[in-house]
Amino acid sequence: AGGEVEVGVPNSMVGMLIGKEGASLAALRKESGARIKITDHTDETGERIVKLGGTPAQVDKAITMIEAKMSDAAERAAERGGKALKQAAKRPRVAKPKRVTETVPEFDRKTGQLVMVERLVEMDEEEEAAEVNEAPEAPSEKRVKKLQRFDKESGERTHYFRDEKDGGPSLKEMVAAERKGSTRDGPRMAEEDRNIADHISRKAKFKGMDVDDEYDHDDVEIADDRRSKQTDAKRAKGEQADKKRAERNQSLTAQKAEDRFNAIKHLVVALGEYVVLRLQDHSPLSSGHCVLQPVEHVASLSEASEEVAEEVRNFKKCLIRMAEQTGESLVFWENSLSAQHSRAKGMAIECAPLPSRDAAAAPGYFKQALLECDEEWSQHKKLYTTKGSVRGVVPPGFAYFDVAFGLQEGFAHVVENEAEWKAEFGRDVLEGLLDHPDAGIPLARRKKPSAEASRSAVVALTKRFEPFDWTKQL
Repeated sequence: AGGEVEVGVPNSMVGMLIGKEGASLAALRKESGARIKITDHTDETGERIVKLGGTPAQVDKAITMIEAKMSDAAERAAERGGKALKQAAKRPRVAKPKRVTETVPEFDRKTGQLVMVERLVEMDEEEEAAEVNEAPEAPSEKRVKKLQRFDKESGERTHYFRDEKDGGPSLKEMVAAERKGSTRDGPRMAEEDRNIADHISRKAKFKGMDVDDEYDHDDVEIADDRRSKQTDAKRAKGEQADKKRAERNQSLTAQKAEDRFNAIKHLVVALGEYVVLRLQDHSPLSSGHCVLQPVEHVASLSEASEEVAEEVRNFKKCLIRMAEQTGESLVFWENSLSAQHSRAKGMAIECAPLPSRDAAAAPGYFKQALLECDEEWSQHKKLYTTKGSVRGVVPPGFAYFDVAFGLQEGFAHVVENEAEWKAEFGRDVLEGLLDHPDAGIPLARRKKPSAEASRSAVVALTKRFEPFDWTKQL
């Protein structure tokens, strides 16, 4: 966990801070453990803005190391007689900005208890932009030196433009060149224009045309010459190929959905028109751990139709009412990745009942885990707040992780590096929270239950869900 802190560094010290080929900057990052980024922006004093990220201890260590490097460089320059760095030696300290902290729950592995710790609040992008643009650069007060364009003795105008004084063309020369069809840049540009005109004139489609033919819209032959080189037969062939390709893709999608449903039909608890509720029999987190997935193939909830999204919400309402009967709360999560990185090969929303104490701590656990995941410098925000649904928050086509605590609260995270993302991220976070006995063991290596055990679990969950089953109304 951690946030970002901005410090100012004199421009004369930036090169020393980076070092040859970035060696000094890399050493600072490695030794302090903090994220260090030197921006192109300056603050109100003209100093370069350096962004530091990480834990409070890492940020403090990075600031101390930067101060030490600046102080040493200023002293060495002062000994050599450097005037600019002598002045910098008088103020080698980097101003520490104000920090905003928040209290979040964290699991203490030594005591086995949930404790509250403080961490830096990550600044929003709009706040960072506001701070950077807070003090605009003042305009220069230097007077612009005027260019003398008149002869002091005769008082006559000598030239019109600045480049005339440096040997550029005079006004008379420019007029003469324009009349000859040249340009202000001289013969070189005129030669290029002639080459382009010759190239156009050699084109077959322009041969034998008069100047006025181009504007004769009644000439059908000219319009035919401007058509695409593809014949009508080729275009028809291409359209037929596109149609066959679309039909083949639709057939493969239907087959994929049928194969997926056949693989889980023995685990079905309730079946809607578009969505099915099934038991999660492979290493369930708790009794009642289940999965919502569409009957037809759908990549993710953000890309699903309104009918699918509506049935998902109906199932969630019924599952929440079922959990309330036993004093439990539900956590829903979806790991939406591309086919080569996803284990589910399509939309799959998992649901696990949690005891009240663990359910209260779950949002803090997921928030901390999402802020620490993925790349250090990413294009998207680490955390998006949702109102229980990822639809409208993450656009279709993006890989993401979504977690919801009931119907009104949740977080979403856009996955930028799918190859490094854990396919069982949500399960791993909850197993750490619940102290699950199989935590840390890959899901593929865990023992699957017997057919009899799975059948008994399906019967038990079906009986428990039956009083709240909305699909009976269909």
